[in-house]
Amino acid sequence: MSKQVLIINITRMGDLVQTIPLLARLNHEWPGVAIDLIVDQSFASMAALLPGLRHVHAYDFQRLTDHCRTMATDVVTLYREMSVWTRPLIETKYDRVVNLTFNRRSGLLASHIGAPDIRGVTTTSDGVSIIHNSWMTYFADMHRHRRFNRFNLVDLYALGGSGPGPYAPLRMSLLPSSIEWAGRFLATANPRERVPVAVQIGASDAIKAWRPEYFGRTMATLSRHVKATFVLIGSKGEAESVQLALATYRSVGGMAEIHDAVGKTDMPQLAALLAQCRLLLTNDTGPMHIAIGVGTPVIDLSVGHVDFNETGPYGKGHWVVQPDLGCAPCGFDQMCPHHACKDRLVPDQVAALCRHAVGLGPFPEFMTGVRLYESDVDGDGLGCYRMRAGHMDQASDWYGRFWRLYWYDAFTSDASAMSMEAPPPDFADQALLFRRLDPLITRLVKRTADLVRFTKRNPLPIETLKSAQAEVAEVRLQALDMTMPSPAFGPTTVALLRELQNGDGMELSMMAEQQATAYRTWGHRVKSVMDRLDTLQKMQSKRRVSRADEVPLLMP
Repeated sequence: MSKQVLIINITRMGDLVQTIPLLARLNHEWPGVAIDLIVDQSFASMAALLPGLRHVHAYDFQRLTDHCRTMATDVVTLYREMSVWTRPLIETKYDRVVNLTFNRRSGLLASHIGAPDIRGVTTTSDGVSIIHNSWMTYFADMHRHRRFNRFNLVDLYALGGSGPGPYAPLRMSLLPSSIEWAGRFLATANPRERVPVAVQIGASDAIKAWRPEYFGRTMATLSRHVKATFVLIGSKGEAESVQLALATYRSVGGMAEIHDAVGKTDMPQLAALLAQCRLLLTNDTGPMHIAIGVGTPVIDLSVGHVDFNETGPYGKGHWVVQPDLGCAPCGFDQMCPHHACKDRLVPDQVAALCRHAVGLGPFPEFMTGVRLYESDVDGDGLGCYRMRAGHMDQASDWYGRFWRLYWYDAFTSDASAMSMEAPPPDFADQALLFRRLDPLITRLVKRTADLVRFTKRNPLPIETLKSAQAEVAEVRLQALDMTMPSPAFGPTTVALLRELQNGDGMELSMMAEQQATAYRTWGHRVKSVMDRLDTLQKMQSKRRVSRADEVPLLMP
């Protein structure tokens, strides 16, 4: 009998599309696997476009959440309703459940359905949320060191839900009825004479949307150099921003034909419409991923708190424009007083990039105030971005590449095909920090091992336990103060904190074992990081000596 996998993904349209490579990876891991998907019913039509699914199970999770919040329906009734709905899923006896929705409600659902192998958020018998699988814990906590993250959400889904394997692009199917609809909608645009360019002016969050006026200016500039027709997409809630962009477009002499599809498409129709376009100019949105899934190149304007390394266009041949600012991207919890990042993107320069992306202009060498990236696939078959213009902070660049390799090696059985040659720019500082940190970690490992022994005594030595735990807490605080700001050791410390949290809700002896294991793992990781840095430093020193030996002597 073939393996059976259930995926839970119930929050965002973009996240749903980004699940596609996971489906391919599961088939690579288990040929012939039967994959089912749980989605919110608002995304059921989109789920029908994903390849390789056996069943799509849709439920009105939004209504469930609203009724829980407002107490419109009593909890017992809601529980009974969900129990009836999940009974066939429990009876399926899945081999693996992959929960890609990181909240407590989805964790309860995953635990209730059950499987020998559950990945992502689950809950304990007393309702404590925990996360299973190293890639899933990395995903949950990467915002705490996002400056160094180089894993796209697409790859984290695939690695966490399955494992390493060959590159698989985002590829969606199209419904014949939707293709016919899109053809009728664009009937006045002759693709042989006009270049259809889709534009998404709005976004789910205003902070991650470029200014509407700038979209209008970009479209107007592009219309003077390319025989374009613009296809405006988005939800009804973005109509005000669209009208502002159009007013600017007309006021500065925009000349191209406009097809306004804002609020006029369902998801399959949107996919078919984007498939007809030569390019999508967009903020970081769900439709961006749909465009990629139907083979349409994308220009992603990455502003606000958006980090393209996490959610940018996946695969080859797309473009990302990011403001060249020290605060870009900003944190999710920050309130920005100026939104200066949006003013760094110049409409004329973005229009020039659009011309290049549709094959009707040279590469815009002159772009200023931004970092320009082209999307690609690296030697491990993972999505990546190659800088084509602009500058990046040296430490962020080095440690971003370092952690990309480190976590891949740590979490998989496959060694990365990528490599590094130069040591970090702050090697001396990190080596000094390690010398101060190492005895603290040794002490933590020893005392947590003592705690394990103490919890096995009968009767429990309460005062001894309290004293040892207080010592652990004190030393941990010292170590955290030292490591959290460190680019060399901070990410391992974030992983430690998650592993400690995953022990919450256990009985005392099991919690002690979990704590001791977490500190031992942390110690191994910190040492392995330092060993790698030291190896790179020694390699560089040897190269310098070798080059010095090759310098010819000057004869008098």
